[in-house]
Amino acid sequence: MLRPEEPLPLNTVCDSRFWQDGGWRTYGRALGLPQDEGWYHRKAWEWTQCVYGLERLQALGREKFVLGVGAGHEPVLYYFANRSAATVGTDLYAGDFSTSAAQEADPEFLTNPAKFAPFIYDKPRLLALPADGCHLPFRSGSFDVVYSLSSIEHFGGHERASEAMQEMTRVLAPGGTACVATELILEGGPHPAYFTPDHLYKYIIEASGMHLVEPLTHLRPAQEFVDDPVVLPEGYLKTPHIVLQDGQWKFTSVCLFLRKPTHLDLFLERAASVARRLGARPGHRAVPGPQPK
Repeated sequence: MLRPEEPLPLNTVCDSRFWQDGGWRTYGRALGLPQDEGWYHRKAWEWTQCVYGLERLQALGREKFVLGVGAGHEPVLYYFANRSAATVGTDLYAGDFSTSAAQEADPEFLTNPAKFAPFIYDKPRLLALPADGCHLPFRSGSFDVVYSLSSIEHFGGHERASEAMQEMTRVLAPGGTACVATELILEGGPHPAYFTPDHLYKYIIEASGMHLVEPLTHLRPAQEFVDDPVVLPEGYLKTPHIVLQDGQWKFTSVCLFLRKPTHLDLFLERAASVARRLGARPGHRAVPGPQPK
């Protein structure tokens, strides 16, 4: 349990404790999300955590360029349009997510984003583009912020998720920030699309080549939500909507904030690696110095 004076973790899983923090809830209100007592939903958590984290990291601003990958027409797009030089939302805008009941990636967003706006936004600063998250049509280093919320697990398996992470890293400027949310397996073993903690490190964090802005902690929600999950598909509308169960698997949302190394970071990492190797070899000095006379 967090002590009151401790800041909320950024790299962590969805849990009800976030709604008990007034500062965090401020961003939920800014996104136009329900604030009813006990209304806990992991999608609302993902959106709020993304905005909260990027603001806390001072990653947004009128000089910043933001990219959403698999972004549909999520409310965070409109928030970022008000907090950036330009925000680009990308998705396939076709297939299952364009025709599902929620229509999370309605193709009309491409021509009429204002139709889906949950609040007033700076219209010229929001652009929409159909794009495959594994083949982003942008030059390397084009964006200061890239985010993707519960999308990469739908890209076609773990290897494709790694490709998407590498693409996000490529289009980020050195020193840029990424926010990625996906499904974390709590019980049930490996899953073909979702991620156990080991697979999260392998296919998402390590594959990206980026660095976590802080350690990944609190990888399990309160036990009460694990014991009483939302059972799919029949229980989909149940709240609290924090832990879900689909067959043998129980899972929840995990959010990661990562930073792309700068050229100086990479140089220092290589220098440190060389120094460690030299220091491990008998008869070699880890740091050059005057030779004994």
